[in-house]
Amino acid sequence: MSIDPAPAQTVIAKLDPCGLIAVETWIAAPDVILTLAGSWRSTRVEPTVWWLRGPLDALDDTLARLTSALANDGAITDLSGGFDRLRISGPAWRSALMFGGVFDAEDPAFRPGSVAGTILHHMAVRYDVIDDHTVEIFVPPSYAADLLNHLRAAISRL
Repeated sequence: MSIDPAPAQTVIAKLDPCGLIAVETWIAAPDVILTLAGSWRSTRVEPTVWWLRGPLDALDDTLARLTSALANDGAITDLSGGFDRLRISGPAWRSALMFGGVFDAEDPAFRPGSVAGTILHHMAVRYDVIDDHTVEIFVPPSYAADLLNHLRAAISRL
């Protein structure tokens, strides 16, 4: 895979807060989770765990709907506020992730819909590939500013 490291075209930003819900189910099939997610983005982060993200103003309703639908067949956890989201958009997003990480972001299998968790500077981070030019990074709030600075420095070195 050839990567154009044009840093001027690559944008790194901290995103506004959103609703983030973890759904773990050991009975319900993935299509049930997708149906329950509605318009929320659904990302499978582990074999039995999905993260759903959407607008904060729909959080309470979505939590109630999921809790009612899954009943004793799953666990629903509100993760809103537990992570900050960063976004890298542009041609150099993969190269930026390679600085200081232990994850091969240049692997062609890491494509839209893929999610990967890794450790970066002793902190757990999770990457969600949105499309061919965009990745969102979930990071503990206490590390978000440092990671944002790290990523900006990485892009400036490309």
